[in-house]
Amino acid sequence: MENKLNILWASMSGTAENVANKLNEKAKSMGFDTNQLELNQVTMNDLSLMKNVAIVTSTTGEGDLPTNGEDFWDDLKNSDKNFNNLNYSVCALGDRGHDIFCGAGKKVDEKLSQLGGQKILDRQDCDGSDDGSEEWGNNFLDKIKI
Repeated sequence: MENKLNILWASMSGTAENVANKLNEKAKSMGFDTNQLELNQVTMNDLSLMKNVAIVTSTTGEGDLPTNGEDFWDDLKNSDKNFNNLNYSVCALGDRGHDIFCGAGKKVDEKLSQLGGQKILDRQDCDGSDDGSEEWGNNFLDKIKI
């Protein structure tokens, strides 16, 4: 059974973590076997073994990942692994008041795509709140459910 979902997140103020928590609850209610982790807990080897991955990240500084996602980004940025077996989508949280809107999510999305990841749903960019994240999560679950 491949009804497993990995929910990976990085958050500064807790909004991205809350989005991940809500997605986790919804996925479990639909019968998914979920695994929820902070991005920094995931190695590139771990990621290469995952099939369905939802990534939720806020943006800090100049388009950077939060502290609990920095190590993951450093590893991903320098990776040359092939992620052809990875079905993923990214929910990026940001604020249009900053120069680099949703920069963290955009970087992760673009790099996973470059490494062969299968983007099964376009990135959701949320402006100043989590508006749109629930619809993104529901659409993602619909695409990966068996």
